[in-house]
Amino acid sequence: MRMTHLVLMTTLALLLAAPALADDPRELEWLELMPAEEAETWLAESGQVDHSGFEAPEPFQSYSTVGDLDGENVRIPGFVVPVETDGNGKLKEFFLVPYFGACIHVPPPPANQIIYGRLEEPIPMVNIWDAFWMEGTLNIEDISNNTADAAYTMDVDRLVLY
Repeated sequence: MRMTHLVLMTTLALLLAAPALADDPRELEWLELMPAEEAETWLAESGQVDHSGFEAPEPFQSYSTVGDLDGENVRIPGFVVPVETDGNGKLKEFFLVPYFGACIHVPPPPANQIIYGRLEEPIPMVNIWDAFWMEGTLNIEDISNNTADAAYTMDVDRLVLY
C-alpha cells in the first residue's frame, strides 16, 4: 500500500510540474537563428574580415530565418542597442545583438543575427556594455531603421543580466 501511495504521489507531482516546465523558454544560440548552410558560409567569411580600417569589407547579409522558431518562447544572450525610450528615458525598444559593438562594428551582423526587442512596460535604461538574457516570444518579422536591419522581433517578457 505504501509503495502504491508513493508512486501515485510522485506521478501526481510530475504531472503538476509538467505545465510549469513546458513554459520555460527554450535557450537559443545565435547561429540557430539562421539556416545551417548560411551559418557555415557566414562563419567562414567572418574569419577573413580585415579589422585594420583600411578596407571596408563587403557585409554578409541574410534575412533567411528558421520558420520553426516563429512564435516560440525563447531565451537568448546578447548586448542591447537602445532604439526607443519613453518620455522619462526608460528603454522601450532595442536591438539585441550577439556581440558588443555589433551595430557599429564593420561589418555588422546579418539581419538574421539581430533581434528587435519590444518591452510592454518600459524599464530603466541598461548599461550597453553588459550582456543580458532576453526572454519572450520570438517572431519572424523584418525591421529596418538607421541603426540596423533585423529579421526577427521579440515580445520581451524579461531582460536580465547575463
